[in-house]
Amino acid sequence: MYKKTETMKAVEGYFHAKRKELMALAELPVCNHSGLIGGHREQVYRAYLADLLPRRYSVGRGMVYDIMNRSKEADIVIWDSSNFPSLPLLDHSFFFSESVRGIIECKSNWSYENFLDVLEKTAAIDMLVPQKAPTLTDVIETMDMRLASIEHGVAYHGSLLVKHQIGTAAMFMCGGRSLTPEKLLKMSEGKPIGHYWPHVTVFLETGLLIVKNELEGDGVLEFYKFKDDVLLAFSISLLSLIEDRVVHSEARFLLERYAIQIIDWKPIYVYEFPLTRFAVGRRDFTSPVTDPDSNES
Repeated sequence: MYKKTETMKAVEGYFHAKRKELMALAELPVCNHSGLIGGHREQVYRAYLADLLPRRYSVGRGMVYDIMNRSKEADIVIWDSSNFPSLPLLDHSFFFSESVRGIIECKSNWSYENFLDVLEKTAAIDMLVPQKAPTLTDVIETMDMRLASIEHGVAYHGSLLVKHQIGTAAMFMCGGRSLTPEKLLKMSEGKPIGHYWPHVTVFLETGLLIVKNELEGDGVLEFYKFKDDVLLAFSISLLSLIEDRVVHSEARFLLERYAIQIIDWKPIYVYEFPLTRFAVGRRDFTSPVTDPDSNES
């Protein structure tokens, strides 16, 4: 069992207070117009994320476009405004798929209709195909592999690089007390999990967190009951999701090092599902060298 340091207690206290603050702000009686209520709720979330995220990211709303397709309108778009443009239009902002690191759908209350809306919007994001050229990290790793092949006397035949899709998340502020993993899976029958389910889903009031991991060979949905720590666990998952999709010039910052109390948490339910595409990663191809004068094919 890990002992919390004063730093860990301070981090934990911050996210406990933020969870209460978000729920209180979202419940403020703005008006009776559903559109304005939704706008208020999204602004509350955006303000939280703008404080949490590194400055290289901006938080907006709008639609995401690739060469051929576009998403549905997204409540929250997390994009790299340091390196990419966006196009402000009359009724929404136009974001290039290459710039977007994450999409979050925000719902005030749990309902079956809201859940289906999240699944449909996630599927629209999953259809987008950002144009991914090799990054500086890819070039350096290829150089390392070429040097390793020379050192070990094997021929290097290239690599298969499978990049991340745009990250997706969903937040349900209230409701969902009677939900179980089995009920949620039943509600999404006929909708392939890899295509329709967000990477991270949080139920802020009930403390439920769902994480989708697409591993080599298969995928898993992990259901956690974090209770008061759920906003901290969601924020860790979201930061990891976004940071997986950028090139780093510094060592990655890991918020979980400051939240060691959640490391011991185990999922209450795990569901495996088949992948419909290659898992993200790098696969290098080598073979023994047959020509002693050549280390490459």
